[in-house]
Amino acid sequence: MTHYKIVLSGENIFFENETTSAEPVVGFISCKLIQAENPDLALARAKRDLLVQWNQSFNADRKLGMPKLQAEHISEVKGWFKPKTGNDYFWFTNDADKQALLDKFTQKPRKWYWYK
Repeated sequence: MTHYKIVLSGENIFFENETTSAEPVVGFISCKLIQAENPDLALARAKRDLLVQWNQSFNADRKLGMPKLQAEHISEVKGWFKPKTGNDYFWFTNDADKQALLDKFTQKPRKWYWYK
């Protein structure tokens, strides 16, 4: 089975931002590492895992709503070393924040050894 890196975005949630910013949080980005036979199955597993965790942790009182999930990036992870991904959510308040997070998570990995 192959490992896939899947970046999902979730929007249409009801989350109040209690920081100094007056903008409400409108969505999140989550990055998952899933082992599956093909990309479609990996995407389905990533969405299922995210929604299960969402309902168990953030939406236990059912006030945040169900996020509308969208696959932003799917790539096959090759090599011995796999990136560490947790169950982290990266919140955004507008489209510029969302794009900055997507740029961060969809860039190609840097080579850690040198070439000449």
